[in-house]
Amino acid sequence: MVATNDRINRITTARRDRITRSSRVRLLQKQVQSGEYQVDVDRLAECLIERAEFHRNVKADLLTDTSARTEA
Repeated sequence: MVATNDRINRITTARRDRITRSSRVRLLQKQVQSGEYQVDVDRLAECLIERAEFHRNVKADLLTDTSARTEA
């Protein structure tokens, strides 16, 4: 995850490996609401845009590979 910054302070190290993505998101939400964690909104937006562009490029590459195989 982009925004967690390994801030799972309330959970012991032994359980850290077993935590699910949804529980990390819920914990992060609580930390943001309580002021324990500050979110850089601009950087978060940049990360989301970069991720979307990456996935768009991967999709385009996969479609190109598929069309090249069907033409050959």
